[in-house]
Amino acid sequence: MIVEEMERQFFELKGKLDVGVVTEEEFKVQVQKFRFQDKQGKWWMVGAQSGKWYAYDGARWIPGQPPTAVPSPAGSVTPPATRGIAETSGAPAALPQPDILTTPTTIGAPPPQPEHLMVAPRPHFVPPLAPAPRSPVSGPLLIAGAAFLALIGVLILWVLLDNFVPGKPISSFFGGLIGNTPATAKTPAIVTSATSPKELPALLAQGDQLLAQSQIDVAITQYQSAAQLAPTNATPLIRWSRALAFKGLMSDTLTKAQQAIQRSPNDADAQAQLCRAFAWNGQVNEALTAGEKAVQIDARNVNARANVAEAYLLARRMVDAQAAANAALQLAPSSAEAHRAQAWVYTIQGQKENALNEWKQTVTLEPNFYFRHFEYGEVLRVYFNAPADAVAEQQKAVSLYGAYIPAISRLGLSLLAANKPRDAVAPFQRALTLDSRGAEGYANLGLAFGMANQCTQAIPYFEQALKLDANNSLAQRGLADCKSGKTPTLPQTQPLSVPLTPPTVTPK
Repeated sequence: MIVEEMERQFFELKGKLDVGVVTEEEFKVQVQKFRFQDKQGKWWMVGAQSGKWYAYDGARWIPGQPPTAVPSPAGSVTPPATRGIAETSGAPAALPQPDILTTPTTIGAPPPQPEHLMVAPRPHFVPPLAPAPRSPVSGPLLIAGAAFLALIGVLILWVLLDNFVPGKPISSFFGGLIGNTPATAKTPAIVTSATSPKELPALLAQGDQLLAQSQIDVAITQYQSAAQLAPTNATPLIRWSRALAFKGLMSDTLTKAQQAIQRSPNDADAQAQLCRAFAWNGQVNEALTAGEKAVQIDARNVNARANVAEAYLLARRMVDAQAAANAALQLAPSSAEAHRAQAWVYTIQGQKENALNEWKQTVTLEPNFYFRHFEYGEVLRVYFNAPADAVAEQQKAVSLYGAYIPAISRLGLSLLAANKPRDAVAPFQRALTLDSRGAEGYANLGLAFGMANQCTQAIPYFEQALKLDANNSLAQRGLADCKSGKTPTLPQTQPLSVPLTPPTVTPK
């Protein structure tokens, strides 16, 4: 069995648990099958809540990406015993799911050799050579001995505190009681952080590099540290806001952009990021105001030109958008943001060939940044009716950053549009596992099952979607089709005259 097939079966099983098709106990039994040992002897296991893979490094389970092929049948052998709490119920389990452990689980011994895998490891225990003799001392003698040892401990603690803690706290305390002036305590030297303000550019550069490699959560941590290090500098907040926008956390995006403006109202980059934050929040007029102010502050600022071009497109001001995008490209021909702005202009104008060339250039400039592939895939699916090409881009986005739910769900929609409903089931199940709060995820999964002529499995998902949102049209139509014996169909995507703004992701 290959890893992809194990993932498909896992998300199918998780989806059945979510709608009550399987019980929690059945789920716990079945999920134990999704584990294996690779050719190097390393154990791999899928987390029962997240569906992410974990590897056992000899001391703990750590996140990782397993090899594509499984050398031995999953579930045929038993990995090293661990201690922990099962994700599904909170009860102790012989083999806990790794992604629920709040601290690394300590393993008593290294994993057994392959030939002993069928034997559960036993704790190491050395029996005593002889029974320990009973002590003849008891009663009052024990109490007196304990008191004497306690007194010795207090005296030792007194000496240590009075000689190693500044200000001699013990002597000062008793001196105060008898009227002596306590000794003046020396002020301890303040220990500063190893990172000084001079190192701020390097910290920001490292964050930018991490972001370009789709390590967005680590990048955000870098920007956060930079913002604390330089509390009056707007740049860390600008970068922080930009990274949050790519994650879909639009409310936080706007907050950080506004904080950057408070630090530096006349910073062109701050105004440009505020323009993007407003635009992606649907506040087009506010976006135009911020973007135009950014250009006024610095007409040669590439982000200002690129971001205001998108705002002009959202306001249906094509001539202004074209001028701003052209200016951005002239200022920085190697800027991914400049090519993105030009790509959107061509896309809205319907110039397919020119648009695709610009989108490809955007991806080429930042090939390891998941958002570029996600957005390019959406353009292919929505604007140019190329779902097969969209699938490839969304798969790349998911492989680069598997926690971005919009890319996972859009991969499913692209597969449906490419008439591959069976293949769409797995990404929809994965998206639902990561976030089961909205009706859209259940409706999409129901549609995938329905289009695959599996209405029996589709109906529970449509019904669950309607419980969460009685007005969900996709679930309403799909449920009606299934109950009447029809095969549900994917609604046709209407042509758009403005750019797609990235979807908002609601944090858990």
